[in-house]
Amino acid sequence: MKEHKAVTALLNTAKQQKRCAYGTNRAERMALRRRLQADELICPYKGIYVEKTYWSNLSREEQSQHTIRTLARRHPNWVFTGISAACIYNVEHSYALHDGTVYIASSGGINGQDEPHLQRIYMQRIPVRKYRGMNVTSPERMLIDCTSLPFAQSLAIYDSALRNNLITTNAVQSLALQCVCDEAAVSKLLKYANPLSENGGESFARGTILERHFAIPLLQVEFNNPNHPESPYRVDFLWKLADGRIIVAEYDGTAKYADASNANRASIRAKLEYERNRERHLKDQKVTVIVHLFYEDVVQPWRLEKKLREAGVPQALNFAMAPTLTQTISTVA
Repeated sequence: MKEHKAVTALLNTAKQQKRCAYGTNRAERMALRRRLQADELICPYKGIYVEKTYWSNLSREEQSQHTIRTLARRHPNWVFTGISAACIYNVEHSYALHDGTVYIASSGGINGQDEPHLQRIYMQRIPVRKYRGMNVTSPERMLIDCTSLPFAQSLAIYDSALRNNLITTNAVQSLALQCVCDEAAVSKLLKYANPLSENGGESFARGTILERHFAIPLLQVEFNNPNHPESPYRVDFLWKLADGRIIVAEYDGTAKYADASNANRASIRAKLEYERNRERHLKDQKVTVIVHLFYEDVVQPWRLEKKLREAGVPQALNFAMAPTLTQTISTVA
């Protein structure tokens, strides 16, 4: 296809700014549509375009971010909320939540004539913030609008917001009392949210553990590292039982030993040796059982449940009855 220099410039500028391109006049819009029909471009949202190869190399979150940045330019009065706001605030969440939908706040009626990928969330008063050059609801409102997601997915977002000091539990609770929302769900998430969770994967795993009615684990408990006392071991989840048993669970969300491409990293053999030493040192400090949880266990919860049951983690009949550990310990000797 004959090159349209203005459109090529539009696409190149858009890539540099990590967004999609759009036409500003009829000629540009027609040229972009021709490239779309020639299968050179993708149209993730009405009227905006991006090169097919470039788009396929982006993660789902990056694709959403490109779309949001573009729509923020085209519609400067839009206020993003929900998962779209989470992208802007850089709050950790699951890539699986990205299906191309864009979420904005709306104080007016919803007439059903919007683009299919646009979802308006009604709110009587919109708490607007300017963040990274885009209008977004307050972090508290963002969390409330994410509460409708599955519990484990929402918990990861709440944990991340606390970890990044974006919100306080009191501020979220106060806003929940002032707006139309599922107050019980918000309170439940605030009860279990914990900034000690190091990443979204660990939060998702912990949310699933709680949904399967297991006792609430302690997070990031430290153990002595005899080889390097200045760098103590930290475990993802720990249960200290009344009979003296200590159960540890580690979440390995990615292939822990697969990356041998970085010359600065230890070899796979050295990593395995480190893990063997680590487990031996933990057991020398009275850890009874060490359970390794993987992403596949979390998305197939029966596998996670089987592992934790076999390890002896206490389990209740329902969420409300889930036993808790009231001890707060920072180091287990």
